[in-house]
Amino acid sequence: MKTIQKIGSLLCLAMFLSTASVAQKSPQKEAEKFFREIMQREHIPGLAYAVVKDGKVVSQEQFGAANLSWNAPVDKETVFQTASCSKLFSALLLGRLFDEKILLPGQTMGELLDSIPANWKPITIQQLAAHQSGINIADFSRTKTTKEAFELAKKQEMTYEPGTKSFYVSSDYWILQYIIEKKLGKPYFEALKSYVLDPLGMQHTFVNNNDDSQIRSHAVLPKEAAVYAYQNGSHKVSDMQFVSTGYTAGGIYTSITDMARIAQTLDDGKILTPATQALLLTNASLKTGGKGDFGIGFHIENHQGHKISGHSGGPALADFVRFDDKKTTFIVLTNLRGFYPYLAKKLATFYIPGLKNPELPPNYWLALE
Repeated sequence: MKTIQKIGSLLCLAMFLSTASVAQKSPQKEAEKFFREIMQREHIPGLAYAVVKDGKVVSQEQFGAANLSWNAPVDKETVFQTASCSKLFSALLLGRLFDEKILLPGQTMGELLDSIPANWKPITIQQLAAHQSGINIADFSRTKTTKEAFELAKKQEMTYEPGTKSFYVSSDYWILQYIIEKKLGKPYFEALKSYVLDPLGMQHTFVNNNDDSQIRSHAVLPKEAAVYAYQNGSHKVSDMQFVSTGYTAGGIYTSITDMARIAQTLDDGKILTPATQALLLTNASLKTGGKGDFGIGFHIENHQGHKISGHSGGPALADFVRFDDKKTTFIVLTNLRGFYPYLAKKLATFYIPGLKNPELPPNYWLALE
């Protein structure tokens, strides 16, 4: 009976997605109607979205509660956990370091590091950032320093020859953090602040420096949205606690205003050189021919005839989708974990003529467990 109910919920959701765009009025009004209704269907407590076109925020709204305990409303300064979408911040930092010649995309680990496994030496910075290293992922949850995380990564087996394919589940971004910190002589978030956040005026982006060793402790972040899951008919606090050894991979908190700045930055094309920005937004080549799935930090795909770039995290705490040919970006931040990240692509259907609704995977209902 429970499975039948879930399948029924999925069918209702599919019908809702289909009918939500039948009678379009203004894109903003249709988007607001969609989000208010989908928040009920998916049990999303709070949500913020933005649409950025040609460097301008053409629509931005916030709905619902950032914290259910106190019924604190979401506003434009509410900071959401972005999980794996944090890699977009890493991409901008790497781009800045490339342009400053502090690191180069073609530099190998053998050139940068001593005492590493022999099969690591030819791996380039670009291959690490594009998930092409082949280094298996480690359990970094209990590592206290970036050095500890790096030493743990060195013990992992190689799952394929570097540069022959892209595979998302790897130790790549923990290794990148070690390289960045070693090169700059400062913690990753300080580097991010110096090269990206401060120059772009991002005043609502943070990390919480979580420590779960005995008593959970972490920084108090202004206007932090609590993270929830919806289980057995009620909301439960369901916060992923990222440790400081891998903020390159996940754990950045940011507001919808700051996240929109990433899109504006890409549209303006001022903080990075054109060649470096193209590197971020273009699938990295494979040694075997063809292209992988990632540029520098950005996931690249063809969506209904459009090249799009971006990332999601959670799922679906953060969803960033840029239609590169349209210079239009759709961003959705929520405080609910455990549903498929389709909201940004659905939002795009209100603004880009001819787009069909995103297809949900056949086993989507399993995420409702």
